[in-house]
Amino acid sequence: MRKVLAGTLAVLGLAAAFADPVAAQCVMCKTALTGSAEGRAMMARFNHGILLMVAAPYMVVGGFLLGVYRERIAHRAARLGATLRARLAFRDPA
Repeated sequence: MRKVLAGTLAVLGLAAAFADPVAAQCVMCKTALTGSAEGRAMMARFNHGILLMVAAPYMVVGGFLLGVYRERIAHRAARLGATLRARLAFRDPA
């Protein structure tokens, strides 16, 4: 678990280190859109598209983690049920 966390932090650190050139592209796009009359009208739709591109990976990963969590809960419940059935069968001599 610690190796996965360390790897994730390393990737995030590298992404943060190279974020400056990426941010410049967004400024260029904004300048191009606000430079014309029809570009200003498209600005709101452009911003929604950026938010969609940012939110989609988080939704996919969140759905995967939710599935893993639910499967883990189901596995623990089944194991607890088997343990309780075994204990009840052991106590009941009939």
